[in-house]
Amino acid sequence: MRAWSWAAVWCALVAMEFVGACGDGSATADAEDDAGVEAEADATPDATPDATPDATPDATPDVGPDAETAADVETDADAETVEDAGREEAEAADWGLPCPDPLAEFDPADPGMHSFFLVAEVFMMGTAIDTAAGGFLPAAREDFNRDDPPSEIPLDTCRMAGSGPATRECTTAADCSPEQQCNPETDAGGSPIPDSGVCETPRETVDVGPFICTGFATDQTFQYNPAQSGAYTSTADGTLPPGTLELGATYDCAGDGDPTTGLGHFRGTIFLPAELELTSPPSSIGPGGFPLVDVDPSVDLVLAWSRGDGASELSVNLTGGAGTVECRLTDDGSHTIPADLVTAAGLGNIPFFNMMELRRERTGLACGEGLTDAEWTSTVTTILNVRKVGE
Repeated sequence: MRAWSWAAVWCALVAMEFVGACGDGSATADAEDDAGVEAEADATPDATPDATPDATPDATPDVGPDAETAADVETDADAETVEDAGREEAEAADWGLPCPDPLAEFDPADPGMHSFFLVAEVFMMGTAIDTAAGGFLPAAREDFNRDDPPSEIPLDTCRMAGSGPATRECTTAADCSPEQQCNPETDAGGSPIPDSGVCETPRETVDVGPFICTGFATDQTFQYNPAQSGAYTSTADGTLPPGTLELGATYDCAGDGDPTTGLGHFRGTIFLPAELELTSPPSSIGPGGFPLVDVDPSVDLVLAWSRGDGASELSVNLTGGAGTVECRLTDDGSHTIPADLVTAAGLGNIPFFNMMELRRERTGLACGEGLTDAEWTSTVTTILNVRKVGE
């Protein structure tokens, strides 16, 4: 169970433009605590960082962010369908850096460093909002919880959000390890989830020096940003100017780190998947000038979308006045939501307050000297208003 998740951070960034974009009511994947990043658009990172990262770590003099990897020489037209582990493992082998061991246990005497990084795009109300942000923290016991229970939602099924039992890891701090506190889990809007509790270690982000990422329209330098609670951003608030981000592209990052903080040279890579387009029901432009889809609650909702890799997961949320239908699906291009669930969402007569969200996520890779845990991810999200028809 991750104590630091970018789901709520991403919602906060989107909320600067569109209020309520991420209020899906989910108590599962989006129910993790945010990273405490505050979106203050008038704040800017330090314009004069103490050091400029060497894009080619000394330990790997022949490898830089622009170095050719297995992904670069892939010529097959379906290369995007093999975007994950094989490519990442090949890159890691070339880096000459130690990578976090997925089977490692937490060592309180030498916890190491935890790193998180997100590259994301959300498309809603006819506008794309792009962001890239991350950070570094001392690794904590909860980062190494390898025995988390499986998702409460079986793959390729849907349910009403909140219909499953709340997960309670603890009731008081006495149920946790000495260095941890017992805190309620929170939903995507930041509100505590009743009857939930998770053991978390109090910790603060660490400044390990700047790092550079390629793959953007122009290389981006990420710096420790005190105005964002110590998150790493390349802009004041982590949002990117239009045209900076490219879908279906690989982003490579490298930094020198700061050995005095416990982190030396590090590398990371993230693949941002292709645009996610809903093809059934087809979208149209509504009276407010925003894209919307027509949904008849009395019949099964047949979904079709631009196919992903056919193996990764896609999350779909349908939100109305009575609740949210949440789906955990294989990203294979189609699924049908039963009519009784569509009805239970309680779609209202005003499309602006009904929403359908489709989110495609991929997992990246990070390695480094002293890095014991990493959560590098990318997401592409499409949010459409929903017009109730047929009743």
